[in-house]
Formats: sequence, C-alpha cells, structure tokens
Amino acid sequence: MNFKHGAACGGHVDQLHVTWRQMRSRCASPSNVSFKNYGARGISVCPEWEDYLVFRAWAQANGYSPGLSLDRRDNDGDYGPENCRWATRKEQARNRRTSRLITARGRTQTMAAWAEETGIAASLIGARLGRLGWPVERALGLQ
Repeated sequence: MNFKHGAACGGHVDQLHVTWRQMRSRCASPSNVSFKNYGARGISVCPEWEDYLVFRAWAQANGYSPGLSLDRRDNDGDYGPENCRWATRKEQARNRRTSRLITARGRTQTMAAWAEETGIAASLIGARLGRLGWPVERALGLQ
C-alpha cells in the first residue's frame, strides 16, 4: 500500500484512512461482507472521494474527530460531501433503514428518540402502538 498521504506512521495506520478504505470496499468489492447492503444496492462513492487526500480534507473541514463515524444522511444515497456527516454511534444507530419513524405533533423522530424525550421505554411505545393499537400521541404520553 502506498502511504504517500501520510496516513501511516511507525506502522500505525490512521483511523480516518481505515474509514475511507472500508467505505470504498463496501461499495466496490463484492467480496466485502457488507457489499450486499451498499454496492449491491447501487450505493457508490463520489468520484472526488476516490482520492484519499480530498476525502481527508473534507473530513477535517466537516467535524471529523476520532470516535465519530461516517454517516449518510439518506441511507439510499451515495457517499459524498452533500450526503455525509460525522456522527456518534448513537446518532448513527438511529439513522438506519430499519429504524422505526414516528410522527407526532408535526415532528418525525425515531422511536428511540421519542423514548428518550418522553422517558417511556421504546419497547413500551412499540407495544402501545402495535399490540394495543393506541393512537401515537397517547402511546407517547403526549395527551
């Protein structure tokens, strides 16, 4: 591997470079275990981000810090500056295709976010909406 970009020092590879390599592999390599959820769904990396130095410059200008992960705002969209952000594990966990979205009082959030806001366990909200068939505002304790 060529490390002319300075992402390796003393045998240690920078985590940002690992993130970049993994992003590209998920989208382009059918042998990657995650390819089915990315490349096979048509998700790609924008052409300018094929250059690590361009990606690194964007990352540093847009809030990258160790401990954050690359998150796509639109899960059906490509990796690129207009669709990506740096997010905590909690933020990223709430931005999954499988996250249940609930709209109440003109606001749409994940069930987990409503649970945090209302203090009602997500499992209880889910049971109220599903098994018990309660209206959304009642299930969220907003009535």
